[in-house]
Amino acid sequence: MGSDHPMGSDLPMGSDLPVGSDFEERDLEECLAGFATTLGPSQPYRDPRPSERGLAAVALGRAVSPGPDEPDAFVQLGFSHTDEVDSATGRRYTRYSGGAWGVVVVDLSAPARLVVEVPHPNSDLRTERMGAHLFRLVPGSVLLMAGAHRRAGHGAADVAHNEGSLFSALAAEAANRRLPQVQLHGFADRNLPDVDAVVATGGAAAVPAAARVADRLRDAGLATSRSWENPRGYLEGVGNVQARAAARAGSVFLHLELSWRVRGDPRLRSLAVEAIAAAGLLR
Repeated sequence: MGSDHPMGSDLPMGSDLPVGSDFEERDLEECLAGFATTLGPSQPYRDPRPSERGLAAVALGRAVSPGPDEPDAFVQLGFSHTDEVDSATGRRYTRYSGGAWGVVVVDLSAPARLVVEVPHPNSDLRTERMGAHLFRLVPGSVLLMAGAHRRAGHGAADVAHNEGSLFSALAAEAANRRLPQVQLHGFADRNLPDVDAVVATGGAAAVPAAARVADRLRDAGLATSRSWENPRGYLEGVGNVQARAAARAGSVFLHLELSWRVRGDPRLRSLAVEAIAAAGLLR
């Protein structure tokens, strides 16, 4: 806008979310937003080893499709595991917090059906709030949020462009399971002064879900650009590694860029998220 664990393991250090008791009530949005404010370019970060990336894929699979008596692979990776209730919705969820490797939130009210991604918290400001809001609007969502500022680790923590990150391993497993992904980004108003939102797929081709999102955002009164009709260069997510993994798996991936005018205004931010949710991202 991770450096090693102090207990002697080599897990990444980073601010962690507060740990609650079983199904303690929490305001999920405020919890995630508070965590995001602790992130900065100088925080410690390291990429996972190949074995840790492999275990992360197992962890996501078990989280969204748990089997009997399977060990919690997120805990094996050093993540904390807390079961909570969102005060805004009354829905139960499990939150895994892994410091600089990020946060995974799994809604327990319905089978997993959508992955909401926040790759640049406290850099693309308020995207963490948008991610929490979208998670709340779609039961069965899984939320992936990066745990380090995008400039940490000399830029290695920019998970949208780092295939070696744990975030990328989790997103790739989601794509392999054909879970649609929507990734939230932000741009400065001066870069596109007449545009509120850019809808892209990370590639040149449109998909029905992207067109529906663009229609809903437009109908909500937001000036919306469709990358497949009006290319916007760096705002299209062409170099996004999660988009590439989804394309290889034949899974839906949407890359959404929102202006600061929208992200910084609670009313417009809510309007945008509600439009995205209403579009139907599941196909």
